[in-house]
Amino acid sequence: MNKISSYVSSLIFSILLVLSLTASIGMLIVDINVTPEKAVDLSRKEDLASKCLTQIEKYFREQSNATGVPAEVYTEPLTIGYINKVIEETYIKNVFDNIKKEEKVDPFPPVNPDLDDSIDKFFNDYADKIGYEKDDAFYEKLESAKSNAYKVIGNNCDVYKAKSLSKHGVVSKVSKLYKLRPVLTFASIAATVIMLFFIIAVNWKNKKLSLYWIGISSIISGIIGTVPSVYLIVTKYFDSFSIKQPQVFKAYTGAMYKLTAAFMAVSIAIAVVGIALVVLYAVFCSKDKHSDETAPVLPADEK
Repeated sequence: MNKISSYVSSLIFSILLVLSLTASIGMLIVDINVTPEKAVDLSRKEDLASKCLTQIEKYFREQSNATGVPAEVYTEPLTIGYINKVIEETYIKNVFDNIKKEEKVDPFPPVNPDLDDSIDKFFNDYADKIGYEKDDAFYEKLESAKSNAYKVIGNNCDVYKAKSLSKHGVVSKVSKLYKLRPVLTFASIAATVIMLFFIIAVNWKNKKLSLYWIGISSIISGIIGTVPSVYLIVTKYFDSFSIKQPQVFKAYTGAMYKLTAAFMAVSIAIAVVGIALVVLYAVFCSKDKHSDETAPVLPADEK
């Protein structure tokens, strides 16, 4: 293969390598980090349970004047342990299962016996106090109060708003992409390996050039991933999200910053590898040049 065709081929394959390498980094980061286990870890790290409980307590305090039910009836039976269970099992692990199966997301918090007992006690004590007959209407109000309490808990513990997203058809679209995640990851990595093979094959007669082209592609891919990631983190870009609920804000921004930081770290590593390959290429070229300069020149009659 002549030098011009070799150069053009190497240039094309190196551009494709940049794209496939960048895609591989992104897919690997998503594949590793977008899991129920990682979401649970993030929830605990950001202390989302405490934030959820605070919002639940705030809601019942604000509603106590209108309903006549003291906030403590609902809030005292609620513990951090129970709220953690609702977030992690009902609104993270269960939602991930729904996404995998492409089922409608409609979770409901697990029964809290202490909460049920507290509501039962208040309504029964109040009815006895005012002499209210415990008829069907009474029990309907009692069940409505319980149902509303669990609804409030669920709305506040659904930190990724999966239920709302499901109603708008977003989850079904995400589900299809999520199921393709392993295939897309494998495809991007396979494309990277193929591009590496092509670059080596094109420069087989001058193998040192493979170091140069692969190194340059790695540097460019690393820069493409690092620069925007640094910008997003330094400017705290995700803090500009207009999300009113603190726990939802922290869940989303925490996830975005974590993914961005991971993408940046891998991109920097790829760039460093690229620099090392270019340095190796320069060293080999320098040795070749030095060898040519020091080679003895034979007289014309001895050639």
